[in-house]
Amino acid sequence: MPKKPHDPTYGFDAETNTVRVDQHDLARLLLMFRKVMREQPPGTWKHMNDYDLSFERLADAVDASSELRYGKRWTGPDLRMRCTTTEAAYVWPKGAPYDGEGTFTWLVPGYGSHATKDESFRGVRHKALCGFGWAKDDRPRRVEGLPECPECRREVQLGADRPRGAW
Repeated sequence: MPKKPHDPTYGFDAETNTVRVDQHDLARLLLMFRKVMREQPPGTWKHMNDYDLSFERLADAVDASSELRYGKRWTGPDLRMRCTTTEAAYVWPKGAPYDGEGTFTWLVPGYGSHATKDESFRGVRHKALCGFGWAKDDRPRRVEGLPECPECRREVQLGADRPRGAW
């Protein structure tokens, strides 16, 4: 039986500008990224500001698909694909949950809810764990539960699952 010709658009949906890739292949790519990251000199990347943010979003997709696939047997996120809290390549923000600091969720009108260290809220310009900043005039209010921002939620989870220095 003759082979089908290779379709260069396989997995690409032009209408939504998305690419479909096998979950296993994506997970292997993410693990390779982590290996490359660990080989970088200290302080090479600033956490949540460089390539790692894009890779964390891809890891979110792998985790979501794993949760659907395994259902009740799912044991939680695959932390091998997540940022490491060691001092390796990253320069880490101060006052985040992985430093043993308490964080609080603030609802910023028009921008959803974000997590921040409570003390940092007293200044003129406030910054969330995800790097989102807002001015004092934005009138945020403290709310219960996890933040809506996926990056802030990931940071809180990283602090809960991986204390500083853990792989």
